[in-house]
Amino acid sequence: MRSLLTTLASRLARLALTLWLVFTAVFGALAYVQNPHVLRPAYMPRLFSGLYREPRFAARAEPLLAQYGDWLVRVLTLDLGRIGFGDRTVVVRELVVEAVTVTLIYLVPAVAVAVVLGTLIQLLAVAVERGDASAKTKLLGAAAISVPVFLVAYVLQVYLPVLVIDASGEIVDMGYDDTAGPFSPANLRAAIWPGATMGLYLFAIQLRVAGTDLEQYANEPFVKTARAKGVGLLGICRHVFPHSAARLLTLLSSEMLGVVLVGIYAVEWVTETPGFGTLTIDAAGSRAPGLIFAVVLLPVLAVAGVNTLQEVYYSVFDPRVEGDGS
Repeated sequence: MRSLLTTLASRLARLALTLWLVFTAVFGALAYVQNPHVLRPAYMPRLFSGLYREPRFAARAEPLLAQYGDWLVRVLTLDLGRIGFGDRTVVVRELVVEAVTVTLIYLVPAVAVAVVLGTLIQLLAVAVERGDASAKTKLLGAAAISVPVFLVAYVLQVYLPVLVIDASGEIVDMGYDDTAGPFSPANLRAAIWPGATMGLYLFAIQLRVAGTDLEQYANEPFVKTARAKGVGLLGICRHVFPHSAARLLTLLSSEMLGVVLVGIYAVEWVTETPGFGTLTIDAAGSRAPGLIFAVVLLPVLAVAGVNTLQEVYYSVFDPRVEGDGS
């Protein structure tokens, strides 16, 4: 028990150190990098009207160290200020929460479908008698990944409305309604476009990731024995999956998470979805300090948090991973 607590404390301390270093780097960039909005607007955000024109990121004329301490406390307490939103101002924290909600509405189903289908197809490729089937499906996934995700979004923009109209029997608007909530019927329907785009993209990634780990089992003795005994494809899949479940989880968390974060920026910009990706681009363009801290630190927290949980898992359930210097 003490070993578990020590390991957990060590990983959490590393997580806190990572977030502090990133915060300090962002603070330095905001304080010393020239602001493009000082003389004239260099970027007009899509989601809000605020532009920050101060040469330094804090409007108050205070020493830089005092501003650093003030913003560190504000970030820790989630007091990120307000920003212009049309003819009113909104709390930055609420704006971030709503953007994350919009993203999760389409991203969670897309990730779930992509992971399940990609893993199942690779398991079936291992189970069939042709030993190179898994390698072929992995190659197919690698080829699909090379297609830019924004190009997939543009192709779906042409064909997806036709499919929706055929399915519903009426003309529907696939655009996002800013006057309605994220869970309104119109906006749930609008989530189909970015969701389908990310789903196809992540499915290709999962084919490659799962294939990398599973193809080694195609010619394993226990798989050949199961085939010889007439075990069905799903039965062989049930035998193979427990051997690779932990590694698949590791590959999924380490490889797909970063790709997801990059993908949502392109997908949401093309599909005009007011989610976290679009908010991040707007934050960088507007140079609103509280918003920039939020959109930078939140992905870092997600990636570092997942890596911390992964390390704790291996430290507790498979100490040999750490013993090998991983």
